[in-house]
Amino acid sequence: MDTVELKGLKYDPVLQDENSGFSIVLSSVLKSKVGTELHRCGATLIHSRWLLTILSNSVNDSSPTNWAVSLGSVLRSGIGALVIPIQNVIIHPAFNSTNMDYDVALLELAAPAPVSYTIQSVCLPSAVHLFPMNAECYITGWGSTREGGSLTNLLQKAAVNIIQQAECQQPYGDVLTNNMMCAGHMEGGKDTCLGDSGGPLTCRQQSGQWFIAGVTSWGHGCGRMGFPGVYTRVTSVRKWISTYIPF
Repeated sequence: MDTVELKGLKYDPVLQDENSGFSIVLSSVLKSKVGTELHRCGATLIHSRWLLTILSNSVNDSSPTNWAVSLGSVLRSGIGALVIPIQNVIIHPAFNSTNMDYDVALLELAAPAPVSYTIQSVCLPSAVHLFPMNAECYITGWGSTREGGSLTNLLQKAAVNIIQQAECQQPYGDVLTNNMMCAGHMEGGKDTCLGDSGGPLTCRQQSGQWFIAGVTSWGHGCGRMGFPGVYTRVTSVRKWISTYIPF
């Protein structure tokens, strides 16, 4: 069985004045408040006081108060961003560190994030929401733009396809559970990579609204042929989210 690797890889920069606000506001930066502020992972604002990320980004932290979230900037350095401390981290009780099943966590902010042009929350799907294979979907983050490369300072985005579960099961086998979904391109290329973990897979619905379909979790390398990125399926954890965010 291939080793499970955390993910981050994109190609197109997201500009502050670009008409793609979802790319700017959905990928936040989790940073250390102790000493030098360093990029840890991505997270997605789903409520004024709550963000969605992956569990493996936060499970080893001794205290959530050692961390903060940077919002509203396309720069990983956080220039011009609003920084809000994290007061609580809630991990999914069914997380499996062996195969990364239920790799998801909620981050509670110490203060609500104000709504602005660059700070907005994404729509949460219902537990029975279906994302069609031909949906317009994007990945975003500050991760490496190639396997083994360095993180980027300017937020990146890439259009990806939702991969049918049976097709993705072929390369990943039984490690891939129904609580996971795959997105990318089976021929390789655009993908998430190191540094993108916890960031969003967002899809536009016919109404024009953007919904979060997945949370960047793991994969085999970055952009490799036959190995698309693997994401925690948000519809699978929607009821769990509702126990803390009642909407």
